[in-house]
Amino acid sequence: MIWVRLGKMLMVLGGAVFFAATAWWYVFFEPMLGQDVKMASACFYRTTESCALGNLVGSLGDIPAYSPWAFWAAVAITAAGVVVYAVAPRRK
Repeated sequence: MIWVRLGKMLMVLGGAVFFAATAWWYVFFEPMLGQDVKMASACFYRTTESCALGNLVGSLGDIPAYSPWAFWAAVAITAAGVVVYAVAPRRK
């Protein structure tokens, strides 16, 4: 039963990290791009040359430059939760 709870907890944690990554991405890029913030959508999951330039410019502000590691951490945590939940022994 502990494995089922652990799997669920990891999936919830992964969702929370994903939400935090999305908020960080938006709060970092929105001041630079305004309503065109969707132009930075590729920056959410990888760092392109444009993203690196945006990170350089944006780093002059108060918010730390966005890094896609947060997105990938959310993916890894959620995936681990799914695997643990799927293989967890169940009571019969």
